[in-house]
Amino acid sequence: MIQGVLAVTTAGALAGPYSLGLDDPLNAHDAPVPGFIGPHGIGKARLDDGMGNITHPDNHVNPLFFAWASGTQDYERSDSDAGFNDPTFALGPVTGDHFDVVSLGDMSAVQIANGDPQGRITLTFDQPIRNRSGADFVVFENGFVPGFNLGGAGTGGVLAELAHVEVSADGVNFQRFPSSSLTPAPVGFYGSIDPTRAFGLAGKHVNAYGNSWGTPFDIGALGLSQITHIRIVDVPGDGSFEDSSSLPIFDPWQTGGSGGFDLEAIGAISVDMSFLNWPSLQRLPQGQGAETDDPDQDGIPNLLEYAFGLMPWMADPPSSGWDYRIILEAGMSYFEITTLRDERSSDLRREVQFSTDMISWQSIAESVAGSSFQAVNAHPVLVASESAGNIASVGVLRRDRIRDLNPIPPSGPGFYRLKVTKLTP
Repeated sequence: MIQGVLAVTTAGALAGPYSLGLDDPLNAHDAPVPGFIGPHGIGKARLDDGMGNITHPDNHVNPLFFAWASGTQDYERSDSDAGFNDPTFALGPVTGDHFDVVSLGDMSAVQIANGDPQGRITLTFDQPIRNRSGADFVVFENGFVPGFNLGGAGTGGVLAELAHVEVSADGVNFQRFPSSSLTPAPVGFYGSIDPTRAFGLAGKHVNAYGNSWGTPFDIGALGLSQITHIRIVDVPGDGSFEDSSSLPIFDPWQTGGSGGFDLEAIGAISVDMSFLNWPSLQRLPQGQGAETDDPDQDGIPNLLEYAFGLMPWMADPPSSGWDYRIILEAGMSYFEITTLRDERSSDLRREVQFSTDMISWQSIAESVAGSSFQAVNAHPVLVASESAGNIASVGVLRRDRIRDLNPIPPSGPGFYRLKVTKLTP
């Protein structure tokens, strides 16, 4: 039984078109998030068949994810099929393996008519998922692009078994994300849908047969500051169940075996992090994880790689985390620095500082615990921020511009620096 569930409807829910099933990074609504990145291509899963055959061997799980579901509060499958019913398969990092799933089951017409409960699973996380810029977590199902036409959108669509997503900060009171389903008619037994007609429903993105993409969700859309529980509720796709605008939801129905929604993983993006708990440190050689170490020998020590949202095992140009320029306006010169900031780095202070002698420094703007830069010491500055990521739905990596509104003196020395320090616990 669901307790304390609030369904939320938002204006403009039918805006669309929504994102494609994979590789649609610029879609303003729900750009899919890759489970894997690397030299073999964004969204290409590293798959090991256990017999020495590895697909996309040099790719790795997307380091954007700072945590994964770690526990199960409850699991109820709606049918009696015996396969794919181990909820632990939904824990831990995404694999891209379409057999590494737990199924919620698909309901029969009799069950639907009787009002039987839908299949569902509730997962927990070791740390709260916060509300940060853009998507806060991503749900991975095992949808795929079929090479056959069994109805609906045919070979051009996605065989997507859909589900509602609900979240909670206490494990008791849940809120449901608003959804939109514009699929006009039933798609049939193992038919496919056009993903650009679905929004706010997990399962619309491809995560099988070498491709790995997940559906993003932003808890800010529900007015929440943090959550600890995520519940997935299967949607039997015969049209009996509705979206936020009371439109019928259609998806492949009825399916069996791994029937209904097949949950592969849930990755958390917006988890506050400290340097010592930074997941990227786990990929570094032993003895190369200190703040001042530079394992990829790119001139950027680990602490700054962490601060800038970079990967410490992959060499970047020395100025990857920051840049500067001189702005000329009305015959005056102004200094402007651009720097990368990870909103989740909760143990850092970032300071833009000015000096006339490189001995005594004054901060003119600072960011504390991942927050936006603010002017300090009554110094006039202009601050602007934008997403620094390459996926429109993800915003925790920021590119900040801080301009000193005091003109550069026409004579005499002036120096600027960006200082990053760890906060004292």
